[in-house]
Amino acid sequence: MRLFLAFQQSYPDAAPEWIMQAPGRDMWVAAAAQPGDQIMLALADDELRTTFSFRSAKLKQTVMQRPLPTWARYPAGVIVALREAGLESGGLCVVLAGDEPPGPRHDHALGVALAALWHELCGQPYSAESLLEIVEQVRRKYVEA
Repeated sequence: MRLFLAFQQSYPDAAPEWIMQAPGRDMWVAAAAQPGDQIMLALADDELRTTFSFRSAKLKQTVMQRPLPTWARYPAGVIVALREAGLESGGLCVVLAGDEPPGPRHDHALGVALAALWHELCGQPYSAESLLEIVEQVRRKYVEA
């Protein structure tokens, strides 16, 4: 219920088109398509929000040319990695909610949730293991780089 409430508060003019749980994680995602290529992310429980595009995410920045918040680095890195691998999708309004404890595991789970959503959007099969591989690659080549 908090996922729906947070989505409505974050994006009052949109309705979630996709709702799913990240495989193997206590993390949920609700999303709706939006025109353009911007990804608007919000965390349900913390009232944290950021917006990035593929181009700005490659530079680890928001669309306002500010550094990406720490919590958004895994999701942004996942988008960069998947787009570079040929999985294209448009803009999104996204809310993430879960009961993962704060810290690296929480941020990692955000990446897993966004990777699962992106695969759904692109109609590509995935498994919990394949998502973990993507997020680990993002950790090494994007988050810690």
